[in-house]
Amino acid sequence: MPVQKITKEEIVRKAIIVFRKQGYNKTSMRDLAQACGLQKGSFYHYFSSKEALMLEVLTTLLEYYRKKIFAIAYEEERSPLARLQAFFDQQAPIFTQDLAGCLFGNITLETISVEPEFRRVLQAFFEDWIAAFAHLFLRAGASEEEAVKAARQTVMQIEGALMMMRVFQDIKLLGSACNWALERLKRWPKAEKK
Repeated sequence: MPVQKITKEEIVRKAIIVFRKQGYNKTSMRDLAQACGLQKGSFYHYFSSKEALMLEVLTTLLEYYRKKIFAIAYEEERSPLARLQAFFDQQAPIFTQDLAGCLFGNITLETISVEPEFRRVLQAFFEDWIAAFAHLFLRAGASEEEAVKAARQTVMQIEGALMMMRVFQDIKLLGSACNWALERLKRWPKAEKK
């Protein structure tokens, strides 16, 4: 059989799909190799282990979120309310695809106690997510303390909603959490000011 040509970036993209569907623990190197059209032995040419690949997946996704989603919170030409809505509009299709939820949340639950090398990237994701929300709440007129508290609660609400969405197979639960955050933001006087 001829050797399949594939880049590390393509492997990471295909691995994201497999990990989203199967989770970390149920995914084998064979599953990952098959998804990439590679023999299991040749897969090790690209990544030495499933852990190394997962770390690359998490790092790649973190950079994506920073550039494409979290960055929306800092687009000062729009009101905090408009930015928060755009943030949710950009994030929702990722979370609701196949009702898979948040890959970072899922991987955290599966691996935080057994794969400590993932902790740094997982923690960075949640810290950046909280910081983005806190920035929006601050710009809407919340105090620093209120903004951080509301941001943490928003992330917790969304992660809880995503878990319940998966259990009950009901996308509306995510919408409910997002609407809660939008209503919370509207409480502050500058929510709709640019």
